[in-house]
Amino acid sequence: MPISKALVIDSQPIMREAIGQIIHDLSVSTQVYQASSSSFGLQIINNHPIDLVILDVDLQGSDGFEFVRRSRAHGYRGKILFISANQHPMFSNTAKQIGANGYITKAENTSMLKEAIVSVTRGFSVFKNDEANTTRRHTKLSKRETIVFNYLLKGYTNKQISEILTLSSKTISTYKSRILDKYKVDSIVELIRLQQHVNVDMSELKKDAA
Repeated sequence: MPISKALVIDSQPIMREAIGQIIHDLSVSTQVYQASSSSFGLQIINNHPIDLVILDVDLQGSDGFEFVRRSRAHGYRGKILFISANQHPMFSNTAKQIGANGYITKAENTSMLKEAIVSVTRGFSVFKNDEANTTRRHTKLSKRETIVFNYLLKGYTNKQISEILTLSSKTISTYKSRILDKYKVDSIVELIRLQQHVNVDMSELKKDAA
């Protein structure tokens, strides 16, 4: 596994240790850094040549998707793999939309976690198949819209999201309206119910075109 330095970002120390051990099992020479928050994670990738980032969606004081958006915006070109407790298909879709290389859940067994890490480092993308209908499958959100949608999905208010993303409440409201319009629904509750009918098949390993 051609990874010299990896970063694990998770709010739970036991998960950071477990994922770090999996990385060491795959490559003893890989140096593993740990962070509990996206802000600390950003500091690490700014100060060290990190090849691979493994992170959860829910982090201390922030959000894994926001970490990806900020890191990519600042020029980070390494591999990014989500290993998260969130199994809703929208999370996997969001991760792919904002530039991550893979998304799997913590419910997977260790062999699957190892396979996902190896696949991502070799240039593959690892995401769940989305078998939604044609309209939903081709609905495209901007990177900022996907991040806002994630917070809405978790029950955050417009005001709370505006404080996290340092945007005005009016701007968040505009993003929310665009999301609802694109999915042709009248409320976030309706959209969540719609997304819950998405079927998820087995993990797909698809060669990254990049």
